[in-house]
Amino acid sequence: MSEKKYGVGVQIAALSVALLMYTTSMTTPALAEIAKAFPTAAPETVKLLSTIPSLMMVIFALVAGKLTQVMSIKKVITISMLLIFVGGIPSAFVGDLNFMIAMRVVFGAGYGMVFPMASAVITDLFMGTQANKLMGFKSAVGAAAGVVFQSLGGFLAAYNWRFSFFGFFLVIPIAVLIWFKLPDTGVKKAEKAADGSTVREKKLTTMTYVLALLCALLNIMQFSFMTNVAMVMSADKLGDAGQASFVLSTFTAGSFVIGMLYGSMSKFLKQYAASFGALCVGIAFVILIIAPSYPVMLVAAVIFGIGFGTFNPAITMAVAGSAASPKYAALAISVYTCGTGIGQFLSPYILKFIRGIFGMASARADWQIAAVCLIAGSVISAIIIFAASKKKSDAPQLQ
Repeated sequence: MSEKKYGVGVQIAALSVALLMYTTSMTTPALAEIAKAFPTAAPETVKLLSTIPSLMMVIFALVAGKLTQVMSIKKVITISMLLIFVGGIPSAFVGDLNFMIAMRVVFGAGYGMVFPMASAVITDLFMGTQANKLMGFKSAVGAAAGVVFQSLGGFLAAYNWRFSFFGFFLVIPIAVLIWFKLPDTGVKKAEKAADGSTVREKKLTTMTYVLALLCALLNIMQFSFMTNVAMVMSADKLGDAGQASFVLSTFTAGSFVIGMLYGSMSKFLKQYAASFGALCVGIAFVILIIAPSYPVMLVAAVIFGIGFGTFNPAITMAVAGSAASPKYAALAISVYTCGTGIGQFLSPYILKFIRGIFGMASARADWQIAAVCLIAGSVISAIIIFAASKKKSDAPQLQ
């Protein structure tokens, strides 16, 4: 099949879908002020405003994948934008916590649906080198959007916590761009038999589920960086909350730069890109374990960003390619996204269980576990990929 080239306008529209993935960041800085506005509410109840979208992502990522079997990816994105907007704006006007939680369920449904579609739209419209480049750009756009939206939310919340929900009006210009510039490629219909009946096709392969499981395991490990960095820096007197925030921003900056360069890097790393990314994250954890000062934490954050920015587009392209047919790539990405959400949600519980088994009590214990698992996993995966590639190249000689 020939590779169709789309212009810059279509590429920008496709990348703008990734912006919708990070709209949840706009209300995170307002949680403290929301808690003050509802003093009788338990802290865990207020935190539901932040955690519900992640839980909904696990469910609605799969729903989105199924919907692509009956409607186009563009229509699925349109539904997700409507849910994000409808679930986001009303909380600025209705000061009832239960209502806000209900709206987060609606928002979470749209958030969960758009997450896999941000990658699926790229694999649907682009191929080969162009797809690799844009998948890297998508990671970069996401990294930048996370910082910008969170900063915007913090700025608005400084005036009034309700104002942070006004940020969801940004969905409107994004939606206009997508509606007018993003092509609608239609539904990828199943094959028809000679008698006109629908052929029962295999949609996903064993590799799809293996990659989704690996992604869940990787997220269990790497998510411990985000959740623990502030506590570790405080416990070991390496910095305050502001400095911990800058460490996370440095990670984001590293991820952004590598995302922009991923198209070129993928030509060099080839099938080892995901293994290289996981190795970099593992090395970053080693540095985090021994980091004696704030500057060393920043170095580790940069390396972490390099690894994350490499692994993310590489594994997404691998998942898309694991589908039984290109028309089922969106479904494969949805399964992988579900694995990502499950891994992030289970991360603190799984790591706590492992710490208990080995009697680990250090503030950096989670990072010790992550370093061992990621470095070992990256080396093992590279060996398996090398063996599989060698076997494939030697196959004609054995016939």
